[in-house]
Amino acid sequence: MEQFTFERLEKMVGEKLTVTLDNNQTAEVEISDVQRTATHGKLWEAFALYLDCGELEGGLAQGTYPFSHEKLGEAALFVSPNSARELEVIFSRRVEQP
Repeated sequence: MEQFTFERLEKMVGEKLTVTLDNNQTAEVEISDVQRTATHGKLWEAFALYLDCGELEGGLAQGTYPFSHEKLGEAALFVSPNSARELEVIFSRRVEQP
């Protein structure tokens, strides 16, 4: 999961991730935006990843799904729908202090 960083994902806006659906079929979703969240600061790295799932008829239900990308590898991500076209993934990690 460490490969999913704000800096890396911000550079990937417009690229597609592959998601494996409950029926074991796959679909592509596009990284549409990455934004820092209010929790981000000295103690926390926090950001939201927004995915355009417009190609999925009816969107995607809230839940955990396997995602993959050649640059990121594979990871299970918990997604919440913002609309029929947009999914949101929240990342919030405690920053290790030296």
